[in-house]
Amino acid sequence: MRKFLAAAFFLLLLQSVAFAAGPSKVGIFDPEEVLRTSEPGQDAIKQFEAKMKPDSERIEKQQKDFLKMQEDFQKQAFALAPEARQDKERELRRKEFELSEAVRMFQNAANREKSIKLNEIFKVLNDAVTDYSGKNGYSLVMAKTQGIIYYFDPSTDITKAVTVELNKAWKSRKK
Repeated sequence: MRKFLAAAFFLLLLQSVAFAAGPSKVGIFDPEEVLRTSEPGQDAIKQFEAKMKPDSERIEKQQKDFLKMQEDFQKQAFALAPEARQDKERELRRKEFELSEAVRMFQNAANREKSIKLNEIFKVLNDAVTDYSGKNGYSLVMAKTQGIIYYFDPSTDITKAVTVELNKAWKSRKK
């Protein structure tokens, strides 16, 4: 009980010191929108799509081939001998497994590539937000994240300013 009271008193004291220091300036930005609308984000999307397009097209072709193979089997199933039907079913299962493995490998490669691109941008974004916050007197800047921040005053939204800062920082970064 004493520990609880001591912790509550400490938090109350900390809060009163924060209020005594004066009003604090708070900013909120949407990192997803910043990535979507910023120059580095748009470049990353284009590079990602260009790099993943051949694999994506290959997977789509495999999926179409598999669906055609399934349709052909369904049309022929009743006319086939039991052994031939079992062979076709085995081949369908094997093709389905190969397709699911190809999709899994594609998704892993896509996630890896996306992560590499985003990490590079987030490093610059973090520095850009820190610089912007310091220059403009913000004592707290938070990222608007679905499920964490439900409401904020639109006047505290600095998404566009952060996007501009990210674009500047991206151009001036050391490559």
